Formats: sequence, C-alpha cells, structure tokens
Amino acid sequence: MNSSYLLINGIRIHYLRWGNHQDGAPIVFHHGLASNARIWELTAPLLAEMGYVLYAIDARGHGLSDKPDEGYDIETITSDLAAFINTCNLEHPLLVGHSWGAYILLNYAARFAAGAYSPGGVVLVDGGTSQLSDALPNWEDARRLLTPPPLAGMPLNEFLSRLRQWNSHWNPSDQAISIMLANFEISEEDRIYPRLKLERHMQIVRSIWDFPTFEYFPKVRCPALVIPARPPQPMAATDQDYLAAKERGVAQAQAVMRNLTVQWMDDTIHDIPLQRPHELAKAIADFATRLGV
Repeated sequence: MNSSYLLINGIRIHYLRWGNHQDGAPIVFHHGLASNARIWELTAPLLAEMGYVLYAIDARGHGLSDKPDEGYDIETITSDLAAFINTCNLEHPLLVGHSWGAYILLNYAARFAAGAYSPGGVVLVDGGTSQLSDALPNWEDARRLLTPPPLAGMPLNEFLSRLRQWNSHWNPSDQAISIMLANFEISEEDRIYPRLKLERHMQIVRSIWDFPTFEYFPKVRCPALVIPARPPQPMAATDQDYLAAKERGVAQAQAVMRNLTVQWMDDTIHDIPLQRPHELAKAIADFATRLGV
C-alpha cells in the first residue's frame, strides 16, 4: 500500500494505492460520510492480489486531505473525484462507493456517462439506494436524527469502550478499530476530535437530503452492482424503518435500471468493508469479471 497526495481543484487530496501491475484494471474507492480511505484497507489488498490496481481517496474534509471551509456538497465532491480520475488518467474505472460515497458515484455516473473517464461500472455498497427526503420528509426531523453524537473531546478509552459496545455483535479486529480511529485526531491528552468538523458534516447531510436519488437511477448507463446490508436480528425500530426504506429504494432501482445486479449481505452491519472484506472483495471481483474488466 502506498500513500500519496495530489493537488485537486486547489486542495491536497490524500489517497492510498494498492497493486503494482502496470496494466491492471483500475478500481477507485470512495468512502462514506465522516469515514476515510483506510476503510478499504481490508478489502483492497485482496483485489490487488488478483491483479487489480486500486485507489482510495480521502474526500475533502476527511482523513488526511485538506479541509477547506467550503465545498461540502455532492456536486463539489463529485468534481473532486472526477478531477482525481482525470489527473491519474484512469480510463473507464470501476467505481466502488460506500454509504455517502455511493451517492457520489450515482452523480458521477450521471454526469460522466460518456467519454474516456466514464465508469466501466459502479458498485454501491450499502448506500445510494434510499432517498433521504422520502424517508424523512421534514428537514428538521432529519437534522435532529442525523446529527452525530458529541464526540469531540471524549477520552480515548471511553470512546474505545463505546465502540466495542456498539459493535458487540461483531467484535471488530484491532485493525478495524485502528481504521475507525483514523476518523479522529487524538490529542496529547488522549482525547478524540473528529477530522470532519460538525458544521461540514451537517452540510453533507443536507446535500444528501436534497439529492433526488430516485431520479438518478435511470441516468446510470453503465452496469451497476448494489450490495445492501441486512442487519442481524433483533433490530431496533429505527433500524427496521431504515431497512424498509432501503428495500423500497432497491426495488425502485430494479424497476428502472437496465443493467443492475443486487447482492444482499445478511447479518451484516453498515460498514461492510470492515466486517465482510472477503465477501465484498469476491463480489467486486465477480462483477468486474462479468464486465470484462
């Protein structure tokens, strides 16, 4: 794995790269909201062993990329992705997006449906299938429900304890914990501070709420693979509502997208790349093989 930076749209974008095959088919990963490029650290090496060349970026405001005061909307983030692909000269890449990253890919596939840098295919990993304003029609309700908990300044040990409690049914590995901790800066006093500031986080949430997901499904001309997670039972009421909205969105996509494959992952949390890296890598590789990538 190599770590590097590119100057993209006036800011430094950090990215990770796996694979040394000069003629390997390119795969570009986009992480979710308040996440970072390292979320692909368990999946990407498996694909690199198969001969692919893989890139994972830290979106602006995230990870080790620059954190400007503006540009936290789907259109700008999509333009960052397009500039990265263009600068790296990645023709017809296979694009893989998790959660919010899947919305970015829907927009990218619609905006760049033709030309050298149009996607060879898109993989939407537990994201990009729900229309947030459909599930939560009132923005104030959505804002209240989707505002992240106040973590800034929390002692590291307390956060680690909560993290393991939140994921008790999964029991994440030390490497997965390390990847999740990369979403934060850790002070000399061992307190955590999110790399994505709250105001910018909520600007992105609002851009997702404003995004007309269902209108974008028919605009995707390239083949698509949707990999939604079905959480383990028993589920809280809010999780059941979220799953129902996801199922409605998947059905909507199946009704209007011509070249769509859906592969559910059962008993799986939202962070599929951390919990199911082997299954995810296989699904991506199988999809790429069908595309001739």
